[in-house]
Amino acid sequence: MNSFFDTSKKAKKRWTRIFVWMLRTAFNLALILTLVLVVGAAGLYVYLSQEYGDRFDRQYPMLVQNSHVYDVNGDEVATFRAEEERETVGPEALGEYLPEATIAIEDRRFGEHFGMDFEGIGRAAWTDLRSWRVREGGSTITEQLMKNLYIRQDQRMEVSFWRRLKQSTLAFAYERSHTKEEILTAYLNTVYFGDGAYGAELAAERYFGKSARDLTLSEAAALAGFLHAPSTYLPEDLQSVERAEDRRDGVLAIMRAERMVSKDEFREAINAPLVFAPDQPPDDPLFETFVEKVRREVEAQLGPEALAQGGLEIQTTLNPKLQRAAAESGGEVLDNPDDPSSAVATVEPQTGAIKVLYGQEEEFNLALDARRQPGSSFKPMVLAAALKQNISPDTVYVSKDLNVDFQGVDYPVTNYEYVERGPITVGDAMVESDNTVFVQFALDVGLQNVADTAEALGVTTPVEPYPSTAIGGLGVGVSVLDMASAYATFAGAGVYREPYSLETVERRYFGEKEQVYDHRVSGSRVMSGNQAAVVNDVLRRVVEDSDAEDEDATLEHDLDEELDRPSAGKTGTTDDFADAWYVGYTPRLSTAVWVGYPDGRRSMVDIHDLEEVNGATLPLDLWADYMEQATEGKAPLGFSDADYSEFGTLNAGYAANPPATSYVEVPGAS
Repeated sequence: MNSFFDTSKKAKKRWTRIFVWMLRTAFNLALILTLVLVVGAAGLYVYLSQEYGDRFDRQYPMLVQNSHVYDVNGDEVATFRAEEERETVGPEALGEYLPEATIAIEDRRFGEHFGMDFEGIGRAAWTDLRSWRVREGGSTITEQLMKNLYIRQDQRMEVSFWRRLKQSTLAFAYERSHTKEEILTAYLNTVYFGDGAYGAELAAERYFGKSARDLTLSEAAALAGFLHAPSTYLPEDLQSVERAEDRRDGVLAIMRAERMVSKDEFREAINAPLVFAPDQPPDDPLFETFVEKVRREVEAQLGPEALAQGGLEIQTTLNPKLQRAAAESGGEVLDNPDDPSSAVATVEPQTGAIKVLYGQEEEFNLALDARRQPGSSFKPMVLAAALKQNISPDTVYVSKDLNVDFQGVDYPVTNYEYVERGPITVGDAMVESDNTVFVQFALDVGLQNVADTAEALGVTTPVEPYPSTAIGGLGVGVSVLDMASAYATFAGAGVYREPYSLETVERRYFGEKEQVYDHRVSGSRVMSGNQAAVVNDVLRRVVEDSDAEDEDATLEHDLDEELDRPSAGKTGTTDDFADAWYVGYTPRLSTAVWVGYPDGRRSMVDIHDLEEVNGATLPLDLWADYMEQATEGKAPLGFSDADYSEFGTLNAGYAANPPATSYVEVPGAS
């Protein structure tokens, strides 16, 4: 008996020693593991604090946003959409209810924890143990913000210990340098609400057609409820609306349980039907051509990353009334499906502000990207180059068929319908649009001088010094905007002002704004005021003279009467009738109109009962109709008087029979 009991006692002691050893070993292992975790977490905290410190220093994170384009009246005409469509707002613009509703459904202990909610983590861990696999749960608002900001997109859905540890450590570090209000504001501006809307402000606009600050309790609870599965509640049909209302009711129930709302507020909100806003209309295609110019100018002034980051409020020079008038005039003049296309540009001479830019053919921007031959509308550039050398438009040439020998190449030059006018002044040759005179004139003035003057006036494409340049036969061609800008220099007393579309640009950032661009009007003097006045006087004669035999602008229009004010301008037509222009101006507005087929391969013949389309037909019709609307209600202004006394004529005998390429000095020329 004693032997048995002695053996039993020894066994008990042995098992006791084993149990104590196991307990001590488990404790030591737990202690070591805890120490490793603490040291590791501390090291991770230090590392992440240093790695993300500069970003943590910002009050709010840098988030991509949409940018908005406004016309001269301050009305929005277009949106540049960011990769994540968003409108950031400050805490005061989130409204009374949405922050509370978000806390209720996403993180009820938000005001108590330090970025990591150990109670929530405990509940999540218990769930993990029971299911024998790691689930997502336990994330705080701060942790979700960290996931959206600093965890790579392809890792956000990973349910791993390492990702959760990094996310929690980031949240703990982030809370050390940010207030709860800043964290909640950043979260509500960052998170995806569905329907392509990132952030509360855009979500409120998409779902309910209002700003976040104006959301009702019912609407705010619904939006907060959408966060857990944004694509589930899109207002597509009655069933999805019912799901949205069920989800809203769940959020309201939690808010009531947490005493965030009163019984009356709860009852009113839960009984309110959700009324979703209709889809927003797309940007008006009327402004597409102008908006493309704005986009390019923003990138040129602020860098290509400016629109990618977004948040810009872009105030432009666009006059929507004139843009609409240009479109309507084009539609009235070119009203058949097989008609050619048109492009219109209007520039304000005193500032360079682009008021109108219209002309789009599918994906091709005719007003900006088309480069077409200007024909005779280029001749004023030759006159300007001559006036800068004090050569008078009263200089006489012989209008006759030419065969110009230039650098060993023969250039035949003829007039429209092979008209030969005999002796004629340069001024009269402008009215008659005489090609042979202007080629001779350009050779005397100097072809390089003509090219340089055209560039100084505003032609941005290369102008080569060839005889054909004098009558608009260019190697590359010109844009409609270039022509409007060049003629604006004449109207602007000889001062070139680069055409621009941006007035100011402000960057919007969580309710705060800073100006990042402000246009300053400047200019460079290309011609003296009197030299410009002489060009204006000659181009006034184009408008006034009704006896011209060629492309005279007055064949079908009395522009002074139609506009109730004086204007000046010049037609242009290419030999094969592929391009037709009218470029004209008043002292206040310079407008270029081009008509042609976008591919440039079709001649404009037998259109609208016209044997052929030239500058004095469809382009002038469009220009006159549009400019009548553009000038309506504005007090008429006249052009400055021109003084011809400072200019000298070329030698008459020389001019009557000139050599091909020589230049004759004029006394007093500069």
